[in-house]
Amino acid sequence: MGLRAKGPADSHLAKIGKLAASIGMDGFAWKNKLVALKTHFGERGSSAFPRPIYVRPLVDIIKAGGGKPFLAETATLYTGSRSNAVDHLETAIRHGFGIEVTGAPLFICDGLTGRDHQMVPVNGIHMREVSIASGIYEADALVVLSHFKGHEVTGFGGALKNLGMGCSSRAAKLAMHTSIRPEVLDKKCVRCGRCFDWCSVRAISQKKPGLPVAIDPDLCRGCGECLIACRVGAIRINWDNDARQVTEKMVEHAMGVWSTKKDVSFFVNILTDIVPLCDCYGFSDAPVVPDIGFAASTDPVALDAACLDLVNAQAGLANSALGTALKADEPKFDHVYPKLDVRLQLSHASKIGFGNSEYERIILD
Repeated sequence: MGLRAKGPADSHLAKIGKLAASIGMDGFAWKNKLVALKTHFGERGSSAFPRPIYVRPLVDIIKAGGGKPFLAETATLYTGSRSNAVDHLETAIRHGFGIEVTGAPLFICDGLTGRDHQMVPVNGIHMREVSIASGIYEADALVVLSHFKGHEVTGFGGALKNLGMGCSSRAAKLAMHTSIRPEVLDKKCVRCGRCFDWCSVRAISQKKPGLPVAIDPDLCRGCGECLIACRVGAIRINWDNDARQVTEKMVEHAMGVWSTKKDVSFFVNILTDIVPLCDCYGFSDAPVVPDIGFAASTDPVALDAACLDLVNAQAGLANSALGTALKADEPKFDHVYPKLDVRLQLSHASKIGFGNSEYERIILD
């Protein structure tokens, strides 16, 4: 659905409600079900995360059917404002996700420090079982509200990333990132020390001033945060191998979550503030294309495929990470991340028999 409105019946909230109804949420048997409504509260400093008021129409539909929704999130791998339940909940409240706005309580589904999980078998290429946050696993139904945007490792972030990375435990996030091994390019490094403070596990160090900066592979968690911290491009990873494995493992974790909720899950993507980076950073860059609207499906793979095509169909914004006004139908995230296979999430899902990247797009008024 687009964003144009001629009256209250066309408000963004009304549109989200209509969209949810179109995929069967209003007629679903919600009564007495504990419903995990997975969204993203945003890292402190970020401003592109889903607006809290966008959650309310979904909560209202679930409650009208007698369901018991709760806003679901999990701990981050990196140290920030969401690495434990206390900080995470404080960040959520600071960003407006309190029950007085959304109508639902908040719950960090993998516990105080990200260790509460359940193992689920999957028939993946990399994974044979995945670790899912207990609160997600034990919920009777799942609604996933995602902000569609670019991502520096997986190409884009949408329903699949919110499902695979966002619904997993900290151990699972570590398992997804273990293939990333960043290295410092000494000739580019200016010895500014910015990456020292950015690294949550202090894996980056310099023995003496003037000596090369090094990353300890035994301490490194593979979160990739240092890539953004470095302002001169002196830190790199092997994109052909490392990023590919992270993406494929993430999709296999998404399949694991979906396998436990296949017939009781709904997905809504928000296509506004379509920035080039994940909402896990403490800042938000300028959007790469104009705002588009909202999309929904019961198939997260089809939904992300449609959203990626919608982004590419827009004319690019020159005053963004694109650096130039790309024409409509030119790939946008491929331009920002030329070393990544941006469609890998979709192709790998197809390879392992998860969802369907072929879709029929129905435009609602």
